Amino acid sequence: MPLYEHDPDVNNRFIIFDMFGTLVTSRQKDMDDLFSVFYGLFPEQTPEAIEKEYEDFCLDFQASHGKYSEMSVIMLIRHLNQRFGTDVDSLRAEEAMMRGTRMFYAIDGAIDTLRYFKDRGYRIGVLSNTTYRSSVVRGVLEDSGFAGLLDSVMTSADIGFKKPSDEAYSAAVSSLGAKKYDCFFVGDSCLKDCKGPLEFGMRGAFLIDPASVGKRDYIVAEISEIPTRFTD
Repeated sequence: MPLYEHDPDVNNRFIIFDMFGTLVTSRQKDMDDLFSVFYGLFPEQTPEAIEKEYEDFCLDFQASHGKYSEMSVIMLIRHLNQRFGTDVDSLRAEEAMMRGTRMFYAIDGAIDTLRYFKDRGYRIGVLSNTTYRSSVVRGVLEDSGFAGLLDSVMTSADIGFKKPSDEAYSAAVSSLGAKKYDCFFVGDSCLKDCKGPLEFGMRGAFLIDPASVGKRDYIVAEISEIPTRFTD
């Protein structure tokens, strides 16, 4: 059932996607590879020592920052370098953990869905709650088959705030050169990807939630259904 018509002015067509669980998913068994890379950054330390410093850092950050403030791997690596007397490069660390492990892959229908909107002149953005910087996340998406489809990739690590904060949505909208009322949002979290964007003032939002299909017109079972909500 179509809900929307494409804006007649192609310059006013924008859509933003969540990343994890919406565009890509991970091979759970490969999480061990990610942790192995992380521990390997500090070979003189035991995994237990690294985990303790990590947990203490996260607790201190949460206690000293607002509810929707986001820490970053850059901050964490800086802290661990200070504690362990090392000089680990945070960008190389992020690249090794996120891209070197090759643990992410595109969800069925995601690439075709983005291509549908790209073919109709939409500028496409990604907004992800993650501690990794935007350039690394863009690389993960390109490695997963989304190269040439993305106009902007923003992460909460770079913004400093995570969804559902207005700061996060505002940064994603601005990165596309858009007005919020011209943007759609797509994701798999009711609060972060549907309620939040709508309360912020976006034109519309779609929630990917197979268990709730039928409760609302904007809820779909899978990402490939979203083009059917538009009238060509």
